[in-house]
This record gives sequence, structure tokens and C-alpha cells, in this order.
Amino acid sequence: MKTISALLIAIVMASTPTLSAAAQRRGATHTAEVWRSYANHLPIGSTLAIRTTAGERLTAVLYVVEDTAVTVKPKTRVPAAARRIAFDDIDDMSLRQNRVSIAKYVGIGAAVGAGVFLWFLSVALQD
Repeated sequence: MKTISALLIAIVMASTPTLSAAAQRRGATHTAEVWRSYANHLPIGSTLAIRTTAGERLTAVLYVVEDTAVTVKPKTRVPAAARRIAFDDIDDMSLRQNRVSIAKYVGIGAAVGAGVFLWFLSVALQD
């Protein structure tokens, strides 16, 4: 038991520098030039996930890419005006893609099928 505990502690201690190095790589900041280049390669109408340097997060549709900023329309329940966000104010920007969850659709289909089967079974037993 003690050897297993010592082995697990040794593995955790050995992997700690690797984890912190990976975290440092992920934390690399991008410049306005990088965001400008990235935005120029995106098609107009793309849905973006944007995080500003002020910490604000928003999901928005790309309208215009200029030399110093992007103009986006936030996707909200209540319609909001288009916003111009300077590249210097962007901390993170990524393309959001609509993902289809096959497992979710299979689960819904199985639940509907089970409900219909139980309904047929109850109707058959009432006769």
C-alpha cells in the first residue's frame, strides 16, 4: 500500500513541470497583428467567441474587418447594436461552429420510442 502511494506521489510530482509548461504555452498573449490576420481570413457572417482584455465574453457575428478593429453584432436574446472592438482590446477570439450531438439525438429518439411503446402497451392492457 505504501509503495503504491509513493509511486502515485512520484508520478504527480514528475508531471507537475509538464503541466505548468503547457499552461504557460496556453497563456501566451497574441498581438493586434495576430488578431487582424486571423480576422482577415474569416468569412463575413462567421460566429465568433470573443473575450476582451477587460474580461467581457461575447458570442457575435462578424460584420466588418478593418485595419484597427472588427465590427460584430452580438448574438443575444434581446437585439443589440453592432459593436466595434479594437484588435488591441481582444484577449481571445475563436470561431464557433455549430456542433451536432449525435448522442443527444439518439437519447431523444430512444425516449420517444420508449414512451410510445409504453403508451401502446397501456392501451393494449386496458382492453
